[in-house]
Amino acid sequence: MWFKRPRGRLRAKDPPVYLLLTIFLWTFTFFGASLATVMGEECDWSGSGLHPARGVTPVYLRCSQGRVTWSYPGGALRVLLRLGSSGREFRGCIKSSASWAGARVFLEGPRSLVRLLDQEDSRQKVRCFHSRGGQAALYVEATGAATFPKQVAELFYDLEALPRHSGGYHASDECRPCSKEEMTHAFCTSDLVTRGIIRSVENQEDLETSSVTVKVTKHLRHSSSTITSDGEEEEEENSIFPEKENLVQLSLPGHCGAKHGTGEFVFMARRKLGDLAITCAPRLEDWVEVVRTESLSGSANCVLNS
Repeated sequence: MWFKRPRGRLRAKDPPVYLLLTIFLWTFTFFGASLATVMGEECDWSGSGLHPARGVTPVYLRCSQGRVTWSYPGGALRVLLRLGSSGREFRGCIKSSASWAGARVFLEGPRSLVRLLDQEDSRQKVRCFHSRGGQAALYVEATGAATFPKQVAELFYDLEALPRHSGGYHASDECRPCSKEEMTHAFCTSDLVTRGIIRSVENQEDLETSSVTVKVTKHLRHSSSTITSDGEEEEEENSIFPEKENLVQLSLPGHCGAKHGTGEFVFMARRKLGDLAITCAPRLEDWVEVVRTESLSGSANCVLNS
């Protein structure tokens, strides 16, 4: 509907319509940008510390995986992590990027801050923690004023829900063999499932992980994209495999004491902090038996194969 302007000249005290519209749009844009900076994008947050707000900037993230990218760190961030709206307790892990600089990270404890990452020795380091009341707060503090050349404090996070009524996380849970139900669930939900032979195991004590090199004998399935060690996504169908040899690098917690086993295994892995982390790795003959029994019962959530 069109509105007719009253006859006569526009009075001086009546602001032009285009001026009101300009002020409204400027106000909305400024407020929206500020809100997005504080709230993040649910999974990821990026911002600059060149003009830090007073006090600590709050960041709220609600995904199981994501990243925080802070350019020219200045001031501090308080990053609150939750698993959506479920309220589930979780075990969280963070990993700093290879170019990490200009900040350090603390975990908010019940009475004090616990240091997780330092500026000097934190590149590509993995640190884990546990939620309290379904959430965990990270305090990211700049180690100095924003400087040139550009510094970037970037970290990746991964949150894994703990079983209900489990009584908490136990390190041994990551190392025990998977049950039949866990195997079938991992097969249907993992980012990579492949048969293979262990070529080598390298224990990386500084990263508290073990790197397992697997020679692929039969590729079973993987998702359409993978994440490289620097957090970038690759869409190529066979991007996880080098051109000359079908080799794949998988990771395992260092405390599991991974060893060079003989024979053929079925490796099931999911993306975690830019790596492919092993969830289950049954021997081939054990997996073949699981496929046979589950195919007869029809209880699996996807088509199993070996």
